[in-house]
Amino acid sequence: MDWLRLWHDMPNDPKWRTIARVSGQPIALVQAMYVHLLVDASRNVTRGHVTVTKEDIASALDVTDEQVEAIFEAMQGRVMVGDELSGWDGRQPKREDSGNPETGAKSAAQRKRDQRERLKKEAEEKAAHDQSRNVTPGHDREEERRLDTTPPLLYASDISDSRTKFSMTKDWLPCEKSFGAVLTMNAMAGQTFQADQLLEFKSFWIASPDEHRTHAKWEHALAQHLKRDLRHQQAAGRTNDGRHNNTGSRSARQGPRSAVDRVKQHIADREAREAAASAIGQAVGEDDRDVRPPLDGEFRRES
Repeated sequence: MDWLRLWHDMPNDPKWRTIARVSGQPIALVQAMYVHLLVDASRNVTRGHVTVTKEDIASALDVTDEQVEAIFEAMQGRVMVGDELSGWDGRQPKREDSGNPETGAKSAAQRKRDQRERLKKEAEEKAAHDQSRNVTPGHDREEERRLDTTPPLLYASDISDSRTKFSMTKDWLPCEKSFGAVLTMNAMAGQTFQADQLLEFKSFWIASPDEHRTHAKWEHALAQHLKRDLRHQQAAGRTNDGRHNNTGSRSARQGPRSAVDRVKQHIADREAREAAASAIGQAVGEDDRDVRPPLDGEFRRES
């Protein structure tokens, strides 16, 4: 047993004032000496009995033997009976030390066993949890993965107030009905767009929180954003889904050709003109100034 109890009224017990008056010693010394006696009686083999000497108490509290003797005598009949502390059995019951089946109180040994059981159970639950993290996910986990792949929303079902101005937020969505009309007025009827285009648009304007517009103005700005994207994709030879468009002609933004490519193109154009001239009976010299012209003079001299 390594502890004892103190009652709530112990510091203000009127007996300390009486003992202090009778012994002629300060109340603080009286209380300090009584606590010293309590600790000694608690750890004694016969609990409640004091075996400490008056000299040891005087040395521990840094007072004289006479002061300790005076207090000890004044305590007799008030808080002590000889070497026994009166009221010990009432204030230091054994029911929580050895257990009491009637009240359900547990002994110190039983409380310690219960603590070890709790710690053991917590360790086993933690080990089981760590092991379950390495198990192949079941149907619930697969269902969560399928939900994670749900495509993000591109349209709002309705708008609450179209006249209020607000800054762009990450949750904003165009209304499907009104935005379809906006696309039609911008010559983009039936045009679809991707979720990343909407995210790019919102990300740009979220960075400008001072810009406030109505819902209709934001839809118009989104339509203009999509229109610019479409023009850039068409100019780069791509469709609206990012794939190359191989059905059209050469891109209008083709880079400068090399000298070899220009020569090849010139030869191809010349051969095409010669073939066209032969098909209609036209003289080659009339279409190409590189052919020698003095043949007409020779015909004139012979004639």
